[in-house]
Amino acid sequence: MSDSYDLLLAGGTVLNPATSLNQKLDVGVANGRVAAMQANLPRANATRVLDASGCYVTPGLIDFHVHSYWGVNPYGCNLDALCLATGVTTTMDAGSAGPVNFLGFRKLVNETSKTRMLGFVALAQHGVLNEPGELVNLGFADSDGAAQTIGDNRDIGVGIKVRLHKKSIGENSRAALRLAIKAGEVTRTPIMVHVGDTAISMSEIAETLRPGDIITHCYTPQRPSIIDEKGKLLPEVRKAKGRGVIFDVGHAGGHFDFDLVRRAMGDGLLPDVISSDLHGRLKQPGFGIVGDLPTTLTKFLPLGLNLEEIIARCTINPARVIGWQDRIGSLEVGREADIAVLKIIDEPTTLRDSVGAEWRVHHRIAARWTIRAGEVFQGKG
Repeated sequence: MSDSYDLLLAGGTVLNPATSLNQKLDVGVANGRVAAMQANLPRANATRVLDASGCYVTPGLIDFHVHSYWGVNPYGCNLDALCLATGVTTTMDAGSAGPVNFLGFRKLVNETSKTRMLGFVALAQHGVLNEPGELVNLGFADSDGAAQTIGDNRDIGVGIKVRLHKKSIGENSRAALRLAIKAGEVTRTPIMVHVGDTAISMSEIAETLRPGDIITHCYTPQRPSIIDEKGKLLPEVRKAKGRGVIFDVGHAGGHFDFDLVRRAMGDGLLPDVISSDLHGRLKQPGFGIVGDLPTTLTKFLPLGLNLEEIIARCTINPARVIGWQDRIGSLEVGREADIAVLKIIDEPTTLRDSVGAEWRVHHRIAARWTIRAGEVFQGKG
């Protein structure tokens, strides 16, 4: 008797950078898991068939930097519906919760969302803030508490977050960075460091970080940046990249400059992870120049990355950064059916950066469907 499927994705090209797979295959889903991946699976054996012809079938996308602690943190926004309409099956909240309120993140966000919502724990007790900044008073830094929070929440806590820009931290950057690393060493997890308008140099930040730690907003135009006045990559940044420091896009409203990205990539610094940094303070409607993760991904097509390179940077690469590569980021038989069905749409599109530049392109990445644990959601693209 032939196998039966709850869902069959038929006729698409399976693109799975984790296994270097780029092949036209059908994907069968049963009981919320990937049950088969092969050519010409019998449609009669499926309860529901989606025609994925002309589409790429990829692992569910991972947005590595968002702020989803809505209703509690001023940067938070309710992202569940948007994620499921844009191919995103997993997100990492970037420090909206700290040691004193991470339990609330678990109860109010993680447990109520269909999207898998994980989180970096803020070094600041209460998470990131706007006015006043969360660590202008360093007494709110809690390295031991952040480490304990990770220890108590290994199923959703993936690392430590610290913001080093002056508005958040004043002159406390150096001390806070070391406290964050202390928590990362105790928990054996990465720290995510927000850069842009910092009191300490980018060279010092890059030299201080350990392999596996993350510089987010890596292409920020805010000084000090990763390039010098001549547009060349800082030597310390190059060395950090070489020893395994992770560079995450973290687009947001103020951290993406087409010209700077072009220069940095041309001088050897490709991003390890592409993320949106969607948050509740972005200009509405539609999250301003960011839009969503597929819009952010689209910007790297004219910047020279091919689709497989782009998909790696929002699937298996972020999964490896947090040590979850055996659970997420790859499309394989036996795994949970977290899948994105993506299409390259041929239509004129205007992309915008953080310094007012516009780029007219003729292709964009969009999601036709998102499958999360076997459940199908219609894409908005």
